[in-house]
Amino acid sequence: MQNKEGLFVFAAEEEQADTDLKVWKILTVEDDLDYQNALVNSLKELKAKDGYKYELLTANSVPEAALALSMHPDIALIFIDVVMEEDDSGLRLVNTIREVIGNAEMRIVLLTGQPGFAPESDIMKMLDIDEYWNKSDLSAEKLQSIVNSNMRTWEYISQIRSAKQGLQLVLDASRSINGKHDMASFSYAVLKEISNILKITEGGGIFCSSNAGSKSECLILSTHGCFSGTKGQPVETSLPAEMLQDFKQAIKERRHIFSKNHSVFFFETLDNQGADYITIVKSDNPISEQYEYLLKVFSENVSTGFANISLLNRLTELAYTDVSLNLQNRNWLTREIKNMNAQERLKTRLVIFDIYQFDEKAFTFGHEFCNKLMKLVHQSIVGTFARYDPRIALVSSRAFGMLVNVDFDISEAISCFQNKQKFEIEQVKQYIDVRILELKLSAALNLSPEKVISLAESSLNSSQVNQTKYIQHTEEKTDQITRRYELMAELRTAIGNKSLEVAFQPKMNLSTLKPAGFEALARWQRADGSFVRPDEFIELAETAGLINELDHVIFEKILEVINQLKKQGYNLPVAFNASSYDLVEPSYFEQIKTKIEEYDISPSMLELEVTETQAISNYSLIKEALERFIDLGIKVSIDDFGTGYSSLAHINEIPSTSIKIDRYFVCDLEFNDNNQYMIKMILSLAKQFNFSVIAEGVENEFEAKWLQQQGCATAQGYYFSKPLFLKELFVWLKQYEVIKNE
Repeated sequence: MQNKEGLFVFAAEEEQADTDLKVWKILTVEDDLDYQNALVNSLKELKAKDGYKYELLTANSVPEAALALSMHPDIALIFIDVVMEEDDSGLRLVNTIREVIGNAEMRIVLLTGQPGFAPESDIMKMLDIDEYWNKSDLSAEKLQSIVNSNMRTWEYISQIRSAKQGLQLVLDASRSINGKHDMASFSYAVLKEISNILKITEGGGIFCSSNAGSKSECLILSTHGCFSGTKGQPVETSLPAEMLQDFKQAIKERRHIFSKNHSVFFFETLDNQGADYITIVKSDNPISEQYEYLLKVFSENVSTGFANISLLNRLTELAYTDVSLNLQNRNWLTREIKNMNAQERLKTRLVIFDIYQFDEKAFTFGHEFCNKLMKLVHQSIVGTFARYDPRIALVSSRAFGMLVNVDFDISEAISCFQNKQKFEIEQVKQYIDVRILELKLSAALNLSPEKVISLAESSLNSSQVNQTKYIQHTEEKTDQITRRYELMAELRTAIGNKSLEVAFQPKMNLSTLKPAGFEALARWQRADGSFVRPDEFIELAETAGLINELDHVIFEKILEVINQLKKQGYNLPVAFNASSYDLVEPSYFEQIKTKIEEYDISPSMLELEVTETQAISNYSLIKEALERFIDLGIKVSIDDFGTGYSSLAHINEIPSTSIKIDRYFVCDLEFNDNNQYMIKMILSLAKQFNFSVIAEGVENEFEAKWLQQQGCATAQGYYFSKPLFLKELFVWLKQYEVIKNE
């Protein structure tokens, strides 16, 4: 059964099952429908554990997978084919899940039918995936094991994440209700209230904690009345003999003890740390049976208070501590930044320490080994930067964040730290490379604490390509990243409003020097009048999953212009660009065909341009789509020909009617013999395979004449005209009135 979004959901067999069952969602992303059907059928045979059921989703391309991920953010397990629209489509989808969407919980299993293309060892080092299998090795038994193990892992991680979020909410809500959540203020209040109940005027009390299994001295934590001045001293040296005896008996028997002129209250908190609390009160009046009863009732309330404080401390530990390493975590660092005032943020910088190739070490040595490694790195950071009063926290499985005052010159410490990361763990010598990023909070004053940390990580990741070991994030970098997100939001609006424009660059017949057609180029002008570079906003559209919508908006505007040109007597074809995302979308061809019929335009008036790299890297997927366009009557041109990695090998395989010589070969043609030779060779090949040829990037008269002499029929470039908007185009065409209605 296919739903409205084009994703297959195999859930019919579960419809009669208990609706109370929890759902585990599995998505398969595979362009080979036969293999996907086999995989889905095998998955349908798997039985979930009691209380659960599987819901199976499928996608046949990266765009379909992106749609499924947006509709089902709770997908637990995803099987991804490495090679789909492009050779690295699956790998880019993994990066989108982990880095763009930020989903660290989803379990990812990569599948490949070409193990030599993306070797397992390289992929496991490079990507945050859980398993990598050759399709031919994936038996039903292995599939059962893969699903079971990854579902257990996903459930465990999800429970921890939900628990931490819940604990933090409880913690923050509790603190907003009652201010007395620290032991000191609470214990002092207890002593004071007991004194009020007993109407003590000359007595007093002390409060301390005890660990029955510890040999260390029990110290006084709070005092009141006659015991004032003994805070911090050992209980043993501060109490009279009789009172000390009852104190020890209360601890031993774990109960309250009431005597004539003093009482010992024992509060058991069931703390995992083994700490219990003792309150000792001395009364100048004999404690009657009535007052003893009142104290017992009051002690029950006190006991609850101590238990709540102990629990709250534990909640704080869980919410703001990484339990496995017993280190302060990302939540803690976020809170530290949040609690700063404006002046403090101006005087503070965030330093990120990221362990290079950590995932490789985790894969090679395992989880426990990496925990030991992280503890040693933490100790090294603490030791190296101790004199700068740093606040340090674990911000991810592989990175630490440190807050330190900007007035300190820490360059020497950073240099020292980078030079001494050599450890021995389990008799294995480890030489650790640590990448360091420094971000002054003044460069991100308008961002929330969460976004400040994310900004630092984003800046660190963007510098990963050149493997820089020390990066100083600047306000300019913040502006660049902020601008990118602002542009993405504006682009979404511009596409929705269809406010993007189209410019047309003429293609010229080199024999007659008359227009032979146009290439349509998308242009985006912002509200402030500035233009965004096409390569920038097209990349943004691809990242945001908007490229298909953008291409449809541009195509419809092209059809409108063709009709306007026709009304003015100009019957000139227009070339339009299609992305690989379009061509692998099954519905794209039908949408184009429908629009052509709607605008009553002959298909011969259109030429589809696809880059050679797209055509070759997605050959098996795109070949059929290009053939359908040719059969419809639309010409197909291979753009940027000659720059791809397999032009000669595939020139006779790509369905096309023409090729475009890339501007790289036309540039400096007059003085570059190699470029002349390459163009002659391309022209010879085109003649052999009956392709028409268009040269792009023609900038001067020599290039135009030389190309014409070599037999190149058509060219475009600034020598003839820059890309023109519609009004400019009509003005430019007036010099060629003779071509009307030809």
